[in-house]
Amino acid sequence: MKVKRISFLNDFKCTAEKCPANCCHNSWKIPIDPDMYQKYRREKGLLGLLLRCSTTKRHGIATFRNTFRGCPFWGKDQLCGIQKKHGTTYMPVVCRQFPRQLYNLKFFCEETLYLACPEAAWLFLKFCAEDKPFAFIVTEENVSYKVNTTNDDKEFLEYLLDTRNELIQILKNGAPFDSMAVLHYGQAAQNACLCQRPLPSPLEYNSHERYRITCEEIDDMLFHGFYHPRLRTISPLLYSLCQKYMRKFGRTGRKNSADASRKLALLKESLCRKMPDFNQLLNRYYEYYLLTNFLDIYESYDFSKCLFYGMAKTNLLWVFIALYAEDKEILNPRDLATVIAVYERRAQQIQIRMGTFL
Repeated sequence: MKVKRISFLNDFKCTAEKCPANCCHNSWKIPIDPDMYQKYRREKGLLGLLLRCSTTKRHGIATFRNTFRGCPFWGKDQLCGIQKKHGTTYMPVVCRQFPRQLYNLKFFCEETLYLACPEAAWLFLKFCAEDKPFAFIVTEENVSYKVNTTNDDKEFLEYLLDTRNELIQILKNGAPFDSMAVLHYGQAAQNACLCQRPLPSPLEYNSHERYRITCEEIDDMLFHGFYHPRLRTISPLLYSLCQKYMRKFGRTGRKNSADASRKLALLKESLCRKMPDFNQLLNRYYEYYLLTNFLDIYESYDFSKCLFYGMAKTNLLWVFIALYAEDKEILNPRDLATVIAVYERRAQQIQIRMGTFL
């Protein structure tokens, strides 16, 4: 199998108890594969008792029961009790793989890193600071993870790969991540799929307009799925930033959207003074989003939603970074990586309303 591995994946090393935002302290439901579940059921001693008491099964899928601290096997020493007893091979597959994103597309595999891990986000920021390209290193090897798609249209997959390269080239040529040219292309590609016409190239689209997400749209994204009171225990940093947003803008922004938009613009100006290259960082973030998420279209065929969600996600990220940086003179890259990581863990809950630009 041809395996395409993102250039900084092999640099990743888990920082374990030194991690500033441990993935074990989260509300994720960790699936346990059937073979491992049976091993846990047969385990003897105190660990076996804890394993049996800490697992549950619904609709044929076994998972760990979360506690208020997160995973029941996350100890006070910030380490995994299962790993300490039996090593990494006794951990669920998800725990062993995270933050690696392993994507088997039948004809080849792509391996990247989720930025939901502070160390992965730090490597991303390091590559951006050094202005290194996100390249795939290609090898031939056996893979053990399953195919992630039901599609077998190789021609369409190759088209998506070419399109992704062209979109990234547009960003490198100076187009901002929220360029209307990208959205116009997505809409045209979506229509071409529905009408079974030849698919266009992103290079055919050009626009100096940018899609400006309003305070009302930011409000919608935050309060329809993203924000939840439980963030206070599972992600204190993200909770504090959400609270800060609500104090500064909140739902009052809907009563005076012009004033809220003005304050939001001032917030970004303040951030850009502290980080002159911040707009370029947002472009690199969207570029990395394309590398890790654009091929989802191979299964969904939804160009518009994929491209617009990435824009919305990138826009909301700068809001959180700006809120974090507001009362700080200098931004520590490690702290910035932590903000990105905790945001990424919740970003999948963002709800978008696409009718605003269609």
